[in-house]
Amino acid sequence: MDSCLTDRAFTELNDQIINLLDSFSALSMLSSLDIRYPNLDTILRKALRGLMENMDMERCSIFLLQKDQLVNCVGLDWDDILLGAAEESVSRHSVSLDASIGEGIMGLAVQTKTLQHCRDCSSDERFKAVPGHAIGSLISVPIFQPGGEILGVLNVSHPRALFFTEWHERLLVVYCNCLGQLIINHRLVTQMDREIEKRTSLLMRTLEEVRTVEKGLRESEEQLNLVLEGSNDGFWDWSLVNREVRLSHRWAGILGYTLPEVNQRFQDGIELIHPEDAPAVRAMIAKHLEGSLPHYSFEYRMQTRNGEWKWIMDRGKVVEWDDLGKPLRMTGTTSDVSDRRWAEEEKQRLENQLNHSQKMEAIGQLAGGVAHEFNNIMTAIIGYGHLMVMKTEEHSPLRHFAAQILTSAERASALTRSLLTFSRKQISNPHHVNVNEAIEKMGKLMSRLIREDIEFRTELADSELIILADDGQLEQVLMNLVTNARDAMPSGGLVFISTGLEELRAESIPTFGPGKTGTFVRISVIDSGIGMDEITREKIFEPFFTTKEPGKGTGLGLAIVYGIIKQQNGFIRVSSKQGEGTEVSLYFPLVQGVEGQTDAASSSPMKTGTETILIAEDDHDLRRLNRELFEECGYCVLEAANGKEALELFLKYQDVIDLLVFDVIMPKMNGKEVFEEIRTLRPDIRVLFTSGYTGDILNSSSGIGSEFDFIAKPQPPDEFMGKVREILDRPRV
Repeated sequence: MDSCLTDRAFTELNDQIINLLDSFSALSMLSSLDIRYPNLDTILRKALRGLMENMDMERCSIFLLQKDQLVNCVGLDWDDILLGAAEESVSRHSVSLDASIGEGIMGLAVQTKTLQHCRDCSSDERFKAVPGHAIGSLISVPIFQPGGEILGVLNVSHPRALFFTEWHERLLVVYCNCLGQLIINHRLVTQMDREIEKRTSLLMRTLEEVRTVEKGLRESEEQLNLVLEGSNDGFWDWSLVNREVRLSHRWAGILGYTLPEVNQRFQDGIELIHPEDAPAVRAMIAKHLEGSLPHYSFEYRMQTRNGEWKWIMDRGKVVEWDDLGKPLRMTGTTSDVSDRRWAEEEKQRLENQLNHSQKMEAIGQLAGGVAHEFNNIMTAIIGYGHLMVMKTEEHSPLRHFAAQILTSAERASALTRSLLTFSRKQISNPHHVNVNEAIEKMGKLMSRLIREDIEFRTELADSELIILADDGQLEQVLMNLVTNARDAMPSGGLVFISTGLEELRAESIPTFGPGKTGTFVRISVIDSGIGMDEITREKIFEPFFTTKEPGKGTGLGLAIVYGIIKQQNGFIRVSSKQGEGTEVSLYFPLVQGVEGQTDAASSSPMKTGTETILIAEDDHDLRRLNRELFEECGYCVLEAANGKEALELFLKYQDVIDLLVFDVIMPKMNGKEVFEEIRTLRPDIRVLFTSGYTGDILNSSSGIGSEFDFIAKPQPPDEFMGKVREILDRPRV
């Protein structure tokens, strides 16, 4: 094999991996920005700083669209970064230029809604020179908001001509999509904060009006000797001289007693006020008796006859004094406010759930967008890695290096699948799985995850436990839980996995949600580790939350577990106490009357053929990879860079083409549109769709449905060739 070619291939792969890491770092910096910061300019400067620190560029700026004019919003160059100036203190722009739609390279980016690349500004008529700035190459990228409307443009420049590459273009397109989401989210949060401020002001005015009304009521109460019986409030009258208490029937009914019973309990001095509330109640009454408070009003808990605690609102004041001004008698009313307190707590719980779900959705959208771009890059790396293995001798050190690259690429692909699973956009492959057999199969691998000072045991149910799940995702869940259990036992201990059946009722386990009842398969992972307090336990499924030291945990593991379980219609219950270990129980609906799938398909060499295949792929690297793969396996290949070009090639060679391999999303015409045109000419033509986009896009009206053959990126070459051979060997209908 030509060593120069091999070195060049290694260099290209190394550059791609470095670009991948820089891309992930820049996008991660963007995802970490706090959209609640009041100043949008400061947020955008932080975003530009993160972009420049991960890309070798001289200057970048953002222009936002105001009516039909692009207005310079923020800018940053290397002088700002080298001086170490804080974002809030940077007052100058790197480019003091505004433009109209269609004017210059920025205006063209808005007008055409596409990236504009001025590779050599000295000879490009679209470029408008800026005094004081030496610009050799310039890229202007439109910033879209969800729905396709343009918010503005991002400009990046470098003094050297022909500096930017296709990788810069691909990254900047993804970056601007995420940037548009960030700007929209900041505007929504700002609008929400203003609305909250407005409503708070209205509420304060309302409360002030209520206080005014209450003051009038209190003044009216002072004219009455007794509160009339028959109201829904309980009335009480307390003699401070002989300590006798008179209570109304309603007051006693609040606590579930008869009137003689509750009177007797007060006469006997039995304490009914909650121990935590009693000191504050006594202190409030004492201040009123001393004259520090004109009256007192307090909410506290009292014990009912059946042992439960009810919240009551107690109001009272002194209504009789002796000649020396000593209080002789107090009277007041008591209201049952348990329902209101419960409603307030329920409202707070629902608000917390809403905030949590919105946060998860926002991060999920960002994760799905990043994962799509990774899929295209990783497909090329994995494909060329396999070709290198095929073309090197078995004992060649180059083959070992290629195997290491493939191992790292598979790990990166697993991270992509994890991000898609977390955002619930991974295309899963659910089938009937025998839980016990799956755990036994994974047992040896899981035992290797733990240290020698940790004992690993399983206790599996005697009966078959069949669930509908993706066994790969189930394996990922258990690996995550076992790894967490190991890390929770720094001094050794026990990891125990058990399975069984449980009947669940929504009312008995309210965290499962209403209507979730029936027979469930339980998988429990138990450890004897350090455990968690309640605050930590409530946060463990939040993305990026981790109790591990910096650099030893991403905080995504349990968030991904949560996403997988929810995707499989399951539930999670976690119980833990500090120093007493942790138990994580997973619940899946039981599938009855079927046998589980336990044998996975074994891998096989790449299938070959001699047919003619038309490839349509807009990514240059992937298109070249697919051509080389097909030609290596003996096929004749026609290739197109977009949908329109694919249609033209088919019209020219339609009699010899046996199979179409189309990317779903392409410029000019998408894969499905081209196929529909071709099918009118040849109804028997076969097609294989491929895409790195997520499941919700593929299943939308502009994507493809389950009736078509589809393989997701990144795909190993042997699986890809096997799918192609399967379609070609399929009998024609």
